[in-house]
Amino acid sequence: DLDIDEHGQEELMSIQYFGRGEDDEEPDRYTPHCDGDCTGLKFKHGNRMATMVMYCTIPEVGGATNFRNSGLHIVPEEGMATFFSYIDPDTKIMDTGFTEHSGCPVIEGEKKIVTQWVRLGVTKEVPWDAYNTLGVIDSEE
Repeated sequence: DLDIDEHGQEELMSIQYFGRGEDDEEPDRYTPHCDGDCTGLKFKHGNRMATMVMYCTIPEVGGATNFRNSGLHIVPEEGMATFFSYIDPDTKIMDTGFTEHSGCPVIEGEKKIVTQWVRLGVTKEVPWDAYNTLGVIDSEE
């Protein structure tokens, strides 16, 4: 049980990717990354523990989401969502890269997504935005 509540939900983030334009050498894409800690260490209070990606506009060619270490390749459909957690709910150990993902190049058209990250261990008194991306309260740095 991860006891997720509204205080751990970050604000929605809108992201737009465009296909290759006339002068573009490379199409829009998002290189492989982890949204939270993917080192296999114990969860750190206030850190991100899950991601929700909502697909709003789908390109004609390209734009899939790839989880290369998990062997998953998600070809989105308009209106669908993908949710993934990077913490073991029993041991509270973070994953070891299985949720590393990337946005594949948008070759033709555009891709619009809305992303929401979820943090664990935050409260109304110490909300999600008091922490940096490493799970450290900004005043502690």
